[in-house]
Amino acid sequence: MTLGKASQASAVALALMFGAGLALFGPSAASASVLPAQTAAVLSASATPAQLPATGGTVTVTARVANATSCQLQLLSSPSFAVVYSHNPKSCADGTYSAHVTIGPNPTTARSTVAFALVARSAASSYSGQFYVLLAGAAPAAVLSASATPAQLPATGGTVTVTARVANATSCQLQLLSSQSFTVVYSHNPKDCSADYSARVTIGPNTTAVTRTVAFGLEAHNAASGSASRARLYLYLAAGAPGQIVTNTSAPPTTTVPGTVPPAPVNDEESSNWSGYSSTGGPFTVAKGTFTVPSPVAGTSPRAEVAEWVGVDGTSASDPSLIQAGVDEQADPNSPSGFDYSPWWEILPATATPITTVTVNPGDKVTVTIWQVSGPTWEINLTDDTTGESFSTPPEHYTGPGSTAEWVVEATTECRFQCRTSPLAPYSPAVTFSDLGMAGPQKSLDEITMVQGLGAVSTPSAMAPAGFSVSYTGPSQLLAARRDA
Repeated sequence: MTLGKASQASAVALALMFGAGLALFGPSAASASVLPAQTAAVLSASATPAQLPATGGTVTVTARVANATSCQLQLLSSPSFAVVYSHNPKSCADGTYSAHVTIGPNPTTARSTVAFALVARSAASSYSGQFYVLLAGAAPAAVLSASATPAQLPATGGTVTVTARVANATSCQLQLLSSQSFTVVYSHNPKDCSADYSARVTIGPNTTAVTRTVAFGLEAHNAASGSASRARLYLYLAAGAPGQIVTNTSAPPTTTVPGTVPPAPVNDEESSNWSGYSSTGGPFTVAKGTFTVPSPVAGTSPRAEVAEWVGVDGTSASDPSLIQAGVDEQADPNSPSGFDYSPWWEILPATATPITTVTVNPGDKVTVTIWQVSGPTWEINLTDDTTGESFSTPPEHYTGPGSTAEWVVEATTECRFQCRTSPLAPYSPAVTFSDLGMAGPQKSLDEITMVQGLGAVSTPSAMAPAGFSVSYTGPSQLLAARRDA
């Protein structure tokens, strides 16, 4: 790489090479004798050290020059951090040059290159040689660990201390991710966590017969780099005493099997994240269904997910209400099977709450029932019919219109700094939905095919009185890999 030029036509071209240490080297000292007497030249220029950590530091610039009376350092790049050096020309008639440059900390996570030029001058000519200093990117903010102490509270509630170890963070903010009927008191404001983080959370009494899971997210930010990291933590509130219980654990019966009595017109729909059926009309006060749990195909990307669920609402662009429960599957290198199977329930806009008291395995049959107790009070039950394990929420507040009931295989949506739809994890075998029901008038039935990329990746069969199935219909080589495994 030629990085210099002489001002006289008679000058010998000096090829300065970009070395591994980010120094530029010219001809040897012996070859300098062939230069015309008055042609200034930069034989070599470099900074020591040539690389600095993200915190910055001071480097020493040294150079060998020929036929020069003065040398001047120039900053060629325009970094967002401070670079302090002398701009004034300096005598280098003895053939050497040295100077100190102080570089400030890098505020971004990207590595930065600082470019300099050393200009050597004589009375008749000048010559410019370039060299570089690399400044490492700032390490992103990270939550190393987060937990609540104690992690379990009695039904009467109490106060827990949330502690976390963070790195490269300037502020941390605690966020409540779950929704519940009891009081949760904590500070919503960002807090300095340049060292570690701690906060106190007060949980009110549980007046239901069900152990409750309270989910939090701790988000660490670095103001300089704009980076952020989030970790989840959970605490558990014991079930209330029998005399305190105010829940109805029995769902009312369903009155309609979707698409059968009376026959409903079927509309073909496409979605980037749903596949299955949605019954329209309502208001629906009960939705239920039983589905089989598939397994992702071996070799599935950790970014890809698949979930099966039963729910009410969620199809209206103008009303984001949705109450649902189901099972999520995704690749997990820490699991003996290579995959994670997680039951959950959710009432938007809150994020999903994991169901930790039910263990689900591929091939299990899972039944979900969602019903309105009265007014804005609803309950959810998820039961693994294969193992008999069951979970019910206490009365939950929900005010959605109840205009649709759904039985869906989904490519899940994750919302952290922004929302994105995950690629659908190839799954096998097909998911079977049976024992479907809802309570409320039905107007029509939407048959939903999931389309990602260039075609359909998850497709439902025709609706029948016994139910329907949803099959993976994406790239065939992924299912072939599953059969060969």
